[in-house]
Amino acid sequence: MPEDNPFQPPLRRRLAWFAGLWAASVLTLAAVAFLIRAWIGA
Repeated sequence: MPEDNPFQPPLRRRLAWFAGLWAASVLTLAAVAFLIRAWIGA
């Protein structure tokens, strides 16, 4: 499996992409939960 295959990105880039997506989703869920809690508490 050559690493210069355009259809198969390197594993490191894929892991970084998944980590970024996971971090973004976690931050979004945390922000939504904070807003809902603040809205209910108001």
